[in-house]
Order: sequence, then C-alpha cells, then structure tokens
Amino acid sequence: MQSFQHLASPIRIGAMTVGNRMVMSAMTTNFGSADFEVTERLIRYHEARARGGVGLITVEMCSVDVAQRYQPQSLSLGDDRFIAGHRELVRRVHAHGARIQPQISHPGPESMTDPVGPSVNVNAGTGWPSRVLEAEEMERVIAQYGDAAVRAREAGYDGMELHAAHGYMLLGSFLCPVRNRREDEYTGATIEGRTRLLVRVIRHIKQRAGADFPITLRISGNEDAFDGRMLNDTQLIAPLLEQAGIDAFQVSGGVSHDKIVAQIVCGAHYRDGYNTAVAAAVRKVVNVPVMVVGRIHDPVLAEKIIAEGDADMVAMARPLLADPELPAKVLSGRTPEIRRCLSCQNCIDSMLIAPFDANMNCAVNAQSGREAELAITPAAVRKRVLVVGGGPAGMEAARVAALRGHEVRLVERGGRLGGSLFYASIVHADNQRLLDYLLGAMSRLPVRVELGRALESAECADADAVVVATGARMVRPVIPGMEAAHVYDATEVRGWFSGTLSAEEAARWPALLKLLGHHVMPRVQQWLRPGHVRAASRHFLPLGKRVCVIGSDLPAVELADFIAHRGRRVSLIAEDQWFAQDVGPKRRQEQLSALDRLGVEVLGGVRLTGIDAGAVRFEYAGRAGSVPADTVIIAGSPAPDTRLADALGGRVGEIHAIGDCTGPGLLRKAVEDGMRAGTAL
Repeated sequence: MQSFQHLASPIRIGAMTVGNRMVMSAMTTNFGSADFEVTERLIRYHEARARGGVGLITVEMCSVDVAQRYQPQSLSLGDDRFIAGHRELVRRVHAHGARIQPQISHPGPESMTDPVGPSVNVNAGTGWPSRVLEAEEMERVIAQYGDAAVRAREAGYDGMELHAAHGYMLLGSFLCPVRNRREDEYTGATIEGRTRLLVRVIRHIKQRAGADFPITLRISGNEDAFDGRMLNDTQLIAPLLEQAGIDAFQVSGGVSHDKIVAQIVCGAHYRDGYNTAVAAAVRKVVNVPVMVVGRIHDPVLAEKIIAEGDADMVAMARPLLADPELPAKVLSGRTPEIRRCLSCQNCIDSMLIAPFDANMNCAVNAQSGREAELAITPAAVRKRVLVVGGGPAGMEAARVAALRGHEVRLVERGGRLGGSLFYASIVHADNQRLLDYLLGAMSRLPVRVELGRALESAECADADAVVVATGARMVRPVIPGMEAAHVYDATEVRGWFSGTLSAEEAARWPALLKLLGHHVMPRVQQWLRPGHVRAASRHFLPLGKRVCVIGSDLPAVELADFIAHRGRRVSLIAEDQWFAQDVGPKRRQEQLSALDRLGVEVLGGVRLTGIDAGAVRFEYAGRAGSVPADTVIIAGSPAPDTRLADALGGRVGEIHAIGDCTGPGLLRKAVEDGMRAGTAL
C-alpha cells in the first residue's frame, strides 16, 4: 500500500500548527448572502471539507471594503457586523480539527462597483475599465487591510491569506508589470515600486493584528504572459515579502487579464502539478513554507512533490470540491475510493452562465454546496429498488440508494457498465476518473448488477421503486447523400469503439472492422478499458485521412479533437452558428482553442446541401462551398426517450426517470439526476 507519510506529517506556518500537508485553497462559490454575510450553506460546505480531514481551509476572498464587491454573493470583512458569521464558521470547522483562514483582498480592477487599479485596465470578464488608484487613496486601502485582519483574528481564524497572484485584484495588479504602468513610487517598472503597496500592507497587518498572526501570500511564480512577471523576478520579490512578514507562500501561475482565468484554473490539457517547478524555485530563495497549487489531483503526485522537496504543502480546490473526504481517504489507505476532479471547468462555468448570481456546483459531486439538501441519510423504509440502465446516472442512483440501505438491483442491457460514459472516456481521457469511481462503488457496495438484459415493463412490477436511466435516442439531420458507405453517425462510431455495434450497424462496415466491432470487442468488453481503446486508436483508426464531423455540441467538438490528435485532417461543420453552447465560456474557450491549435477547420452557420464521395457541400451567405472528406461522421443530437418510464405508469408505485432519457445533458445532469433520485427514494 502506498505510504503518504509526508502528506500526513504536521507543519508550522508561523505560530499555527497544521495537522497535515493538505490545504484547501480559496475558491469562489457565491454561497454568501447578497449582504456579504456568511450563510448556513457556506458553513456546511466548509464543514464537510473539515470533516473530510483537510489540514487547512482557506475561505474564499473576503473584501476589505464593503463598497467593493467581487461577486454578487461574495464575502467581506470590511465591517464589524460580519465578525459573528465568520466566528460561527470558524467554530464549526474547528470542531473537526481543521485550521481555517480567510483570503483577504481588495477586488481592485475585478470589483463589480467602482473598479480601481494601479492603471486603467479592462476586466477580461466584464469588459469594464478600472480607474487609477490615486496616491492619496493608498493610506485608506492599507488601513482597510489592517482592519480586516483584526476582524479575522477576532472571529477566531488561525491566520489569513493575501491574494497577490495572477495580475489579479488590487495587490496582484500592482505586482504585474502589464497592469501596473504607473510612473510614481508605486511604478511597475521596478521591483521596489511594484512591491511597495504589498510590503506596506503586510507590515500594517502585522502591526494591527499581531506579529504572531500568520500571513500566507498567494503569488504567481511565473505569469507566463507577454510582458508578464517571470520566475527570476518572483525569486527576487519573494525574499523581500518574507522579510516584510510573510509566513508562507502559495505558488500559483498565470494571469487573468488575457483570457477567462487562463492558466489559473486549468483544463485537462494541462499536465498535473504544472506549477511544481516554479514552486520549487521559489522555495529555494525563502525560509518559510511553500505551498503549490494547480491540478494536483493525484495524492501520489502530492506525496512525491513534498518528498522530493519541491514544496512543503499541496493546495487543492477542485479536488476537494469533487470529494471533500479526499484527505481522510488518503490517510486511511482508501485512495481507490476517491472521486477525482475531471478539470471539466463546470465549477467556474456554473457561475459564468446566466443568471449572473448563479452558485458554484460540481459536475461529479452534486452534494457540493447542497450538503443539507442532498444529505445521504438512512432510509426510513427499506425498498426494493430497480435501476434500469448502467450509465453514470443509473450508477449514481444505485450508489446513493445502496448507501441509504435500500435493496438495489441494477440491470444493464449491454455487456458492461458505463453507458455513454465509457465512450466519453475514450474521447476525453479525464472522464475515465468518474467511470472508475462509479465502477468501484458498484463493486464495493451491495448492488446486484445484471448485464446483458433488456427489461420489459412487466418485469419491473415486483420493485417498490424503479429508476429509469436508459439514455437518450439520437436524432440525425437529414442531408442528401447521408446513406453513403463512408458516412457514419455517432451511435455507430460509439458502438464500434465500445464494442456494442448491432448486427444492422455492423453490416455497413468493411469486413475487418465488422469482425472487430461486432464479434471480437463484444466478447472482451467486460475487460476492455477506455485507456486500452484510446491507446490502440493512435495506431489503428478506421477512418480516412480527411474527416468531416457534422455537429456543434460538446461531444462533436471533443470527437473532432480526438480524431485530429490521431493525425487526421479534420473539419467541424454545423448549421448552428456557435459551437459547444452546451457548456460555459471557460470550457468552450479551451475546447475551441484546442481545435485551433490542431488546425481543425471550424465552420458554423452553414446550410448543409449534400454529401458526395470525397466532400461535404454547404452554402454560406448564399455562396456554395465544400470541405474535403474521406469519412463523414454525423454527430446528431440526443433527444428524450421516456418509453420505459411511460410504460411503467400505473404498474409501479414510485418511478424516477433520470439522465439523458429525460432530455439532453452532460455529466453534471447525469450525476445530479442520479443523486436526487437516490436521496428521494
């Protein structure tokens, strides 16, 4: 069994002793009130992470100025009236043995009201310009930081964190040469100038809150942007900040002003632990603990980082959103039970999609932020529960129902569990983390799994409750020439990759592919893993050199990316004007940028007029055009399929239809539907 002795060891940050090396980094949730107050929802959210064994929790950004709002429902320590709410949060977290600190900041250019910064800068998210912070305003801002720190200490916090990373908010903007174009004593042209405000803030906090009140500083080791601050510059700055009174550094990376939090909250295309090298470089020049943050999802990697001296602690946000019990599972040797973050960006996108005050949520853990609403409690009456469909929605419903004590039977018509998630894990590798978690849960819990069975409605009558999770039906657009031999739909492609081709579908494929897809792969599918198929597809992919994918939603975009990575010339074309509209702007930006880097031709807003041998024809703005294609894949659109649920009406006392069978949705909908069904039984 893997040893995690370094992660398990205690450490001191100034006067604060932390029980282990795992830190929950600050993450915006919008769980506060419209009046900046701590809410019961916010407390329960943090309480779950404290119960899960994390050593130190960093509460999301608390504004030092009540007139400066960062998010519609963000927090503040800008007035004494907020102390009581924070005190209750601290008390509830301390009850589980964790340490807790708030991240204290002035939103600066990111403020929703009166954006202000070192220079005039445009907020990448809102497009609003900031005004220049005048020299005479500095004293008031510095005093506000000191007052907020005093309130944090009065509330019982064990320390605090200052946010000066990512060329972001007020202090980070002063540290960033691109954002700080001043010509006075706070100029961004010199190290002394760009650190002056931060140094003064640190010293004032120590003076007001006490020299023994620990301060962690979040900083970008490398801004990794044109004219941004480089690592060697940070190595010169860090000792100055330590001398001013910083007790620990949390090293992140990137800047916020060029794209939507680019290189800060990174997608699956970034390597795990991508900030480790810069954190190690900062650690060499300071004498206080250094934390590293950024896609540290694997506890084995976290242990390695500390064991090799690259950092003293590891900070995580999204991994603890996905599984608040991650630290406890690591320390008790239950790492296979960890529900891993997918880096899918749903947590950020859920707050960027209207309404603007939407709360953060997690695609793989529907309980995050809804700990009370979706609590898994023992069932009052034990029921015989039949789950029909072994995809992500069905498995999540079965998992929750079993945990609540129900007698659970899961029936899947295919030869393996996973449903559409198996195929999604081939095309997008990080999805396999959720598949593995759910499969592990099915093997650990008392769930009776029956594969290769297609149930009729009459067979469901003996159940007290039936959960229908049979998936969607695919609808294809009608395009002249779509019946040609080189044209496939997404269902056929999914079936070939997954080993679930029907005899009718297999008849259209060449003899070798028919043999593999309809005869060989079905016989080995219970042992086949998405990683096996993904690796094999790099050497053998039954598609032409020029591939046209027709579709606009995320599965079509991901399929185009997958095929392009395997050396094909790919076109993505759709009658819809916009692509990946089923996800938010962060994920959409990442996916479309990836297609751009791969050279995928993307054409939206066209009218498809026909498919010929070697080309797909279209019209755009009244002009005819075409893209070359040896193979055409029509992605299609998922549509509800409630036939089984409808047939059960009147036969079963309790029916829950969940997942894609009730309407199109991605993993977030599947998992949430499954969780809600499981808790409602």
